[in-house]
Formats: sequence, structure tokens, C-alpha cells
Amino acid sequence: MKEYIIYEQPVAENIRNFLKCEYLFEKFNSALLQEDLWGVKSSISTLLEISDFIMRINLKIELLKDLEKCLYYFKNLTNNSDVNAIELDDFISKIEKTIDMLNNINGNPSKLIADNDFLMQINNKIHIPAGDNFFDMPSYLNFLSSSKSSILEHINIWYEPFSPLILASKLILEARRNTADFVSYTSSKSYFEKKLDKNSRVDLVRIKLLKTNNIYPIISVNRQNINIIFKASYGKNILSKPITEDNEFSLSLSGVK
Repeated sequence: MKEYIIYEQPVAENIRNFLKCEYLFEKFNSALLQEDLWGVKSSISTLLEISDFIMRINLKIELLKDLEKCLYYFKNLTNNSDVNAIELDDFISKIEKTIDMLNNINGNPSKLIADNDFLMQINNKIHIPAGDNFFDMPSYLNFLSSSKSSILEHINIWYEPFSPLILASKLILEARRNTADFVSYTSSKSYFEKKLDKNSRVDLVRIKLLKTNNIYPIISVNRQNINIIFKASYGKNILSKPITEDNEFSLSLSGVK
């Protein structure tokens, strides 16, 4: 079976924020699944990164606006005979439940962490090289030496306020990814350009390439057109240069009006 890499480029700023949310959650979850002390330490650092990110933007409002737009879009598909009615109803139900969860959020989800002196001490140190060492923070080593169940209990409490935001981000991205098919194209050596329909809306560009090709895209996109430069990496210093042969790839342009 052929293996592919899917590269994604957000066009809208809100989609960029949702992708960042998804990225931070996957980073957090991956670290938490590790069995050693360093995995737990990495998960806490990522949790603080999530808190800082959400503190800076009004993510709840962005999510609600987009979910309402998704709800309107998918409800308009209910009479479409080409759509699986059961799957559509299930997805609409997920959107409605997620909207309810977001509306039940009171205040800033980052407040629980911002008010925690222990976590803020770590947060003030992690931006300094080796700042979160154990000789400067013996309380951190003491915490990490607790039982895994006790550590996870604390981390789950700290993470819980962010859970609805993460779930909403993932649901919106699922809607974007599943409503646009991949279409095959061929570049002219390293370059590809496509004009976009002025009446269409593109929020997310996705490019699928074979893993074995050692090729990656540099994507530039606006409301009028999309430009892609395909490059390859080489040498021990991982240098890059434009490819010199035509390249087959698949392109997906998704958006919800």
C-alpha cells in the first residue's frame, strides 16, 4: 500500500487557530502516553503552551461562529439524496452538542492554570534553556515522583477546561477535511498555479504527496489563486532546492460558506 504525507495550509485565520489547537492537543496527548518522567514533564509544558495560546485569543467566539456556519451548511444537505442521511444526522447532532458545550463555558479556560502558583512557577522557567531543572524547582521533582495515577488526576483537572475547545476545533477541521475530495494534478517542474473561482470559498488547502518522493510543497494562497513551489531536501544539512521534473500530486480545496 502506498503511503502519503498530507500537507495543510490554512487560508482563513480562524482555521489557522483551529489547526494550532489540534496540533497542541496531539502534542499533549502523545507526551502523556509516554511512561517515563520526561513524557509527563513534556505534557505539562504543552499544557502551559495550550493555556498561553488560548489566553491570547477569543477562541470560544471563533469556534461558535464557525460551528453555526457548519450547522447551517450541513442542515441544507438533509434533502440531498447523495448524502448518507444517518451519518449526516449524526454529524449535525455532534455539532449541536458541541455548541451547547461551548455555551456552557464560563470565563476564560486558562484561569485555572493562571491562578495556580505551582504551574506558573514552571511556566516562568520553561522559556529559559534548562530553566525547569529540578535543583531550582525541587517541588517539581517531588510532584513528578508521585504515583502515575496521582499525576494524571492533577493533569486531567488542569486540562478539562480546554477540552470543549479542543473537541470543537477537531470537529470543525473534520468538517473541512471531509467535504472536499482530492483531485490529481501535475506540476510544471517545480511550479503549479491554479486560479480560484471568485464565488467559491477556500479555508484550507491540502496537498497529498507520496512519502517516498522526498518532495514537499511551499504553498502561497489567497482568495484569487494558489501557487505552489515543490522542493526536495538533500545532504546532511537538509538543504532544499526546487525540483527539476514534473510532479504528480493531489489537491483538496475545502471551505464552508
